[in-house]
Amino acid sequence: MKEYRGKITTKLFWTVCGFCAAWFLYNLVGKFTHSFLLSAIVALGIIVFFIHKIYYADNISIVLTDDNQLQVKRFGKIIKSFIIDQYYWSEYQKDTNTKSEDDQDIYYISKETGKEDYIDATNFSGEDYDEILNKLGAKNNNEPPVKVATIKK
Repeated sequence: MKEYRGKITTKLFWTVCGFCAAWFLYNLVGKFTHSFLLSAIVALGIIVFFIHKIYYADNISIVLTDDNQLQVKRFGKIIKSFIIDQYYWSEYQKDTNTKSEDDQDIYYISKETGKEDYIDATNFSGEDYDEILNKLGAKNNNEPPVKVATIKK
């Protein structure tokens, strides 16, 4: 059983981005409305949104158990549990064959219902993200292409 957790440096980076976005919108709203109160409310709303997203919504850990289950935990409490064999796993959505560089989500489709959803793994390191995908069987193993011999006439 291995547990994967988000990196604190990633969380701190997104926190700084949130404060920068709040400062930018504070100045922008203040410039156009000339209202300190409205600017402060907008900036505070942005800060609250980022703090909630980073330290609550995205603050998950992923546990791959020995009995072939994937558990998503938040603050030590299981919020989702999957039997790995009952889902198709991928690093991109079913409608596309590629993923964006910034996208670090783990997509899954239920084999029974066909319902697609994802697990946001933004706060995980790249190595942990790749390792999880490899264990789920969602990564292609960069196998060399099969060469076909041609017959010349």
